[in-house]
Amino acid sequence: MIDAETGWYFMHASIKGVVVVDGEILLCRNPRDAWELPGGWPDRQDTTLAEVVRREVMEETGLDVSVGPVVGAEIFEIKGGKVLIVALLATAPGPVSPRISEEHSAVRFFPADRLPDDLEAGYAPLIEAAVQRLNDGAPPGPE
Repeated sequence: MIDAETGWYFMHASIKGVVVVDGEILLCRNPRDAWELPGGWPDRQDTTLAEVVRREVMEETGLDVSVGPVVGAEIFEIKGGKVLIVALLATAPGPVSPRISEEHSAVRFFPADRLPDDLEAGYAPLIEAAVQRLNDGAPPGPE
């Protein structure tokens, strides 16, 4: 897309949370019938990426998460164009019971080393980066 004022090319950004609870990754079943990370578009009220993740994870799963640093970003090809996916590490003390929102048909935790085959393309490297950060002993909270 081209910005009318500046003439610059830009793309939409979706902010995702790599939610890790007890070593497992929270995924949501989307309308395309594939698994994805919870998250979404920033709202006008959001002032940080962490706010976006916290709000979106709460809306989509009912979980209150602690949000840490950005673990990576990927450009995804979607119908009609491209979208920038920015992923942040998020954690919650377990056990937890996520709920299903109207945006998804299922929510479920998966072991990080056994992600589903129908995980949306591009999410695996973001999940690996988040797990690596935790395995390196780095704190999951903001830097």
